[in-house]
Order: sequence, then C-alpha cells, then structure tokens
Amino acid sequence: MNIYLIRHGEAEPTSDNKPHEERALTEEGIIVLRNSSLLWKNFVDSFDIILSSPLKRAKQTAEIIKEAFAINTEVVVELSLLNGGQIDDLLNLAAALDLENIAIVGHQPDISMHISAMIGVDDIKARISPGTIAKISFPEKTKVGKGKLEFLIPPFNKKG
Repeated sequence: MNIYLIRHGEAEPTSDNKPHEERALTEEGIIVLRNSSLLWKNFVDSFDIILSSPLKRAKQTAEIIKEAFAINTEVVVELSLLNGGQIDDLLNLAAALDLENIAIVGHQPDISMHISAMIGVDDIKARISPGTIAKISFPEKTKVGKGKLEFLIPPFNKKG
C-alpha cells in the first residue's frame, strides 16, 4: 500500500472577517497546485481514493488533484484529517480501505507528524510547504514505523 500525504495549497491569511475553516486557496496556490499535480504524474500513476480534511482549502486542493489525475470517484471528506488527528486512526482507516494508492490531503503540523510516525522517526522537525506531496510505502501492514519514505516533492511553480 502507498499513502500519499499532501499538504493543502497556499491559503488566504488568517483574518477576523473569515472563519479559519473557510479560508480558501489563493490564486497563486491554485496555480502552484495545478502545476505540481501535473509534475506528480511523472511519479504517480493515479490514486484509488482521495481523502480530504473538511476545511475548504483542503477540499479545494483535493478537487484540483482529482481533476489533474482524471479520477472519477468523489473526494471523501474525513474528519480525522482535521488538525490533531491521530496517526493510528489514519492508518486503521487506510488498512480498512484496502486500496493500493491513497491520497490524503491535510494540514501542518499534522502532515509532518504523520510522516514521522509512519516511517518511525521521532520527529522530522520539517516544515512541509503548502502543495508538498510525500509518498510512504508499506510493503506489509500499515503500522506506525513500518513505512518507507519513497519521495517528498515540494510544490512546483512553473513561471511564464
């Protein structure tokens, strides 16, 4: 099984005028995600399912990926992908899905914490930029510390 952890794209700044959960992707964030998704196709054939945090910016990210990969199934909104979600819940969900390629769109700092837990490193202390994808492969069971980091690709912005 392969789990692809993806941080949502660049979002609007925090504002008193807009609830945190309603922050949308910026225009630049949308462009970078489209470019990045096209680049990812050099490394990923497709996704069997895309799971997304229920926050607007994550759902928008998931939809851009769905479109780039021409995926026919709907994006699945998963509450456990909100900040503070537990790694065991995420891995149990992945195991229950029993699919080969699972894309998961979430937030920082959870994405870097999930990468750390999946590959068995205490804390990678990495800042995962918006629009980054990490592939974690599990040759056997999806368990904490049993994954292998195959790649981590930062966002790609092809200028003009």
